[in-house]
Amino acid sequence: MSAQPVQRYVSAPTSTVSRVSESDDMGVTPVPDRVLDELADVLVDRVDQLLDRLTDRAMSAPVAGSRMWESTWKQRDTAVGRARDQERSRVRIELTHLAVAKLSPKHAAALHVPARQRQVVRPRAANTGRNRVDDAQLAFF
Repeated sequence: MSAQPVQRYVSAPTSTVSRVSESDDMGVTPVPDRVLDELADVLVDRVDQLLDRLTDRAMSAPVAGSRMWESTWKQRDTAVGRARDQERSRVRIELTHLAVAKLSPKHAAALHVPARQRQVVRPRAANTGRNRVDDAQLAFF
């Protein structure tokens, strides 16, 4: 039997992450795709929950179970309820776009986030220590 040559670059479906890297040669154990997929699902679930909470906060949604909430729930199939739902979707999408723009400024242009709302990448200051010293403050040490 002859040994098969090692294939360094494997084509993978676009839904998976190709992790063929030099770390494989350095003895570092790569994280299995299954683990990354599971963790990505957890991340999406948590982000979805947080987006719901932040959207509710932005829209001043009533506390779940309150009389105001019940009233809003009963109106969900009316014109007012549908308009509220559309606005909620718009706010959620806008929050998502702004968050992605702040996490990754290069994606901001692709999402058409206005330049005034994009995060500006600033170089880190050389001295990040405490600068706020009051000369009138007494030293305890």
